[in-house]
Amino acid sequence: MSSDPHLAWRSPAVSAGDDVLRRRIRNIARAGRLRVSEERALSLVSAMGTGAVLTLLRQPEGQRDLGLADAAREAAVAAITSEAATPANADVRAVATALRASMDRITVLTKGESALLSELLDRIADAE
Repeated sequence: MSSDPHLAWRSPAVSAGDDVLRRRIRNIARAGRLRVSEERALSLVSAMGTGAVLTLLRQPEGQRDLGLADAAREAAVAAITSEAATPANADVRAVATALRASMDRITVLTKGESALLSELLDRIADAE
């Protein structure tokens, strides 16, 4: 992960990592356990990973808090999945996220209807 967004954007390694992360988040969403939109989950996990790595690299070698990465990962998982304490509307948000993740399997809607439904489901999934 690079702190220079222009370098990271073009990196095949970052793209491959994002693809793996996106597939894993999609699986969590399809299981009905994601409580935010897939895009928000991807952004949050990426931000957590980048921040944890940069923080560890700034610490002197031999004094690095190696538990920091585990704690940051657990915080991100708690923030995006239904494993954590249930906020208001969490069930509705999880269902919206699960349906949004399955949109590629829905064949009865037109392209316009699919786009509208996707937009509405994203809004519901990210509602506070």
